[in-house]
Amino acid sequence: MLFIEDDARYQRSIAALLPGSDLHITFASSAREALRLLPSVKPDVCVVDLGLPDMAGDELIRELVRLRPALPIVVLSVVSSEAKIIGALRAGAAGYLLKEDAGRLLPRAIDEALLGGAPMSASVAQLVLSELRSLAAPKTPVKGGERSLTRREIEIVEYLARGLSYGDVGTALGISANTVRAHIRSIYDKLVVASKTEAVMTALRLGLLQAQH
Repeated sequence: MLFIEDDARYQRSIAALLPGSDLHITFASSAREALRLLPSVKPDVCVVDLGLPDMAGDELIRELVRLRPALPIVVLSVVSSEAKIIGALRAGAAGYLLKEDAGRLLPRAIDEALLGGAPMSASVAQLVLSELRSLAAPKTPVKGGERSLTRREIEIVEYLARGLSYGDVGTALGISANTVRAHIRSIYDKLVVASKTEAVMTALRLGLLQAQH
């Protein structure tokens, strides 16, 4: 795991929080250091603080996604503004935790991100769903054509909108995680998207599912 955080004391706190983790933790104190370490560390997951001294958080996330498109990125930040949160997720972050929730949520959030989930603090999830509702228009669901989703695919997108991991979606629907992944690939192809957030937003815009309340 690559952990990008410029506060040395917080780095020590994180190391103490995850003593039993199977992931080796490499700390970077700046965006440039993180980008330099990325090829040699080859992390399975990356945790990013937005308040770095040498690069804006969303810019760093976009660069990490460009270099390692499949790398799950979780933001861990004190920043709770709507613009920053939505900006980080649109840049490619898979999840967003507030630092006040780290002690309670970070270990599970890392596991969820590795499984394809979208871990978020409760207040962040609420904000994201509100954003999705604002994008939704009262359109008639699309029928036929390349963008038509099956009932099962719509169910899966609805679960993705709630931040569930592939494993949790599979459990809820009584299917395997591999079957969920196959449905996800079909959804991405039909909606011409490349991420869970894009899939949910596009489905909402097209009227393929109801915004969550």
